[in-house]
Amino acid sequence: MKVVELRDLNRRESPVHYIKELTAVAVIEWNQRQSESDIAITLEHKPLGPPDVRIHLLDTVDWPTLPVIHAIKDYVVDLEKAGRLP
Repeated sequence: MKVVELRDLNRRESPVHYIKELTAVAVIEWNQRQSESDIAITLEHKPLGPPDVRIHLLDTVDWPTLPVIHAIKDYVVDLEKAGRLP
């Protein structure tokens, strides 16, 4: 299970300044094929430690849910560390 990319990454306005709400299209590679799914991402920055990342799959998927959520979380954390999130 591999996250190829997050396309159309857009930030939604949030009333709380330490929470980022994003939407994207996740491109996932699994069993030598790629599929796409709309997702919603919430990053909550805490005073100490890494941000809390929550992933919500907006489409039904035909792959195991827990491994894909963990893979997307890791990908989002890497994007956040690199400063590439809107």
